[in-house]
Amino acid sequence: MASHETSSVRPGAAEPLTTSTEVVVTAKDTVAAIEPSMPPVAATPFLVTIAEVACYRMVQDQLEPGQITVGSRVVIDHLGPSKVGATLVVNAMLLEREKNRFKFSVRIEDGSRTVAVVEHHRAAVSLQKIMSALG
Repeated sequence: MASHETSSVRPGAAEPLTTSTEVVVTAKDTVAAIEPSMPPVAATPFLVTIAEVACYRMVQDQLEPGQITVGSRVVIDHLGPSKVGATLVVNAMLLEREKNRFKFSVRIEDGSRTVAVVEHHRAAVSLQKIMSALG
């Protein structure tokens, strides 16, 4: 997933509040890659993935050493199709942080069209604990 990313920080704030990432839709990102009878447009799981990655990256430097964030909730309104080659702009905003929990709002745009609106929650956890649980 090729992307270009920028972040903004509110003066005096410790946490970035927004990030904007560009992602180009490829054939493997489409619903047709999973089900050939479907059209070659960006799949909903792909939109969830690019929203999650934008949020993950936004708060990565706000964590304790040895921590990562994991997705804990996603609500998506997939509003329109995006074809292979389309450049999607993922605009994410950190709405709230309470201890190790983060809440985001994400808007994904294809040109002048909003193609998805996402509410996303993440939690900071120990990478070592996750890896141990995986065996």
